[in-house]
Amino acid sequence: MSVPLIALVGRPNVGKSTLFNRLTRTRAALVDDLPGVTRDRQYGRGLWGERHFRIVDTGGFQESSSEPLAQDIRQQAMVAVEEADAVVLVVDGVAGMLPDDQVIAGLLRQAGKPLVIAVNKSEGRLGSEGVWDFFALGAGTVVAIAATHGQGIDDLLTAVFAALPVAPHPDALVAGDPEVGLRVAVIGCPNAGKSSLINRLLGEERLVSSAIPGTTRDTIDTLLTTPQGRTYVLVDTAGLRRKSRVTQRVESFSALAALKAIDRADVAVLVLDGVRGVTDQDQRVAGYAVDAGCGLVMVVNKWDLAGREPKAVEQCKDQFEQSFPHLEHVPVLRLSAQSGRGVERLLPTLDKVGLACRQRISTGILNRWLAETLVRHPLPRSAGHSVKIRYISQVSVAPPTFLLFSNHPEEIHATYRRYLENRLREAFDFSGTPVRMLCRKGSSNT
Repeated sequence: MSVPLIALVGRPNVGKSTLFNRLTRTRAALVDDLPGVTRDRQYGRGLWGERHFRIVDTGGFQESSSEPLAQDIRQQAMVAVEEADAVVLVVDGVAGMLPDDQVIAGLLRQAGKPLVIAVNKSEGRLGSEGVWDFFALGAGTVVAIAATHGQGIDDLLTAVFAALPVAPHPDALVAGDPEVGLRVAVIGCPNAGKSSLINRLLGEERLVSSAIPGTTRDTIDTLLTTPQGRTYVLVDTAGLRRKSRVTQRVESFSALAALKAIDRADVAVLVLDGVRGVTDQDQRVAGYAVDAGCGLVMVVNKWDLAGREPKAVEQCKDQFEQSFPHLEHVPVLRLSAQSGRGVERLLPTLDKVGLACRQRISTGILNRWLAETLVRHPLPRSAGHSVKIRYISQVSVAPPTFLLFSNHPEEIHATYRRYLENRLREAFDFSGTPVRMLCRKGSSNT
């Protein structure tokens, strides 16, 4: 039998993400005192005794708000309820029962799913007294908890599993497992279309997408399995803005989480706004990915709006050559996440770059390549003495890293290393991956 899925639902700022982090024993969900931090569905995995379970965090449910973004978040919450095996309605014991709590409880009763009401922030006198208000909802079991301190968590899970006695399967595959599939971080500036692109790949509106810049704040892991059996962990990240424009504390946390997602990724997809063109910040974000050593694919989104005529294509190529002079090896795809045009080329490109990142070349083949390359363009003399490269060896992958042994390694100029890297890319397919070359004094026997 499958592992049960538990949905956390409730008003903004009642502590759903804190409870999610407590149950998953992670800090995957972004937590702040500012209401509305969580906006998308965030999946995780938990273990209680010998029982495995999945959990989904949702955005703050505001029935009274008419804002388009609030409506999207409500829809995401109801999708989570629909796919869940049990629902935990998280409420605030200090604030007491509010009209939105009553509305949400009514919707959950209509959904017909096993329901537990978790009265959070109940550790103080005011919070513990507020627990009694929620019995009036007449829906599900009421449990007092304090997610920040871990109080009442056993009582909560006892109530959930009592309502849903599902036998767990410890080897079940869930979204968010770091060991599953190619890990792909979707990065870029705000409003470039990152969430829309992931939704298009998934074939559903899994992530909240909006024309409002900064809609995504968490880093959201989503598992994609293709009909061919290929698996990908798609990581949606917050839009990265210049530090001078990061004004809210929660936004700075989001930026840090995005950078961590790049560090953990196998491949990063840099989404660029085809209408806006390449910006200075796009160049910085590309640099983050290169420095992290992950593979890189560039996506020019909104290409249907930018124009597909030959003149526009040539202008795009010229701009990329000027903006990314040392990233000519990075694949560039022009597509539209909104219409789906060109998106079918992205997954095969990710596979190709993922393989390039892990490519290992035998020492014998490498040294034959080195000998031929040195004959075509010998190292220049330096300070009156001859500089020689005696040997090359690949020392690691992801990114591919090569060690050159030389009699004067300090005299090998950066431009000559660039020459060697370019010739290496010509001889072997390192599309989309950084290549690092290190120099050491000595020969093959040192």
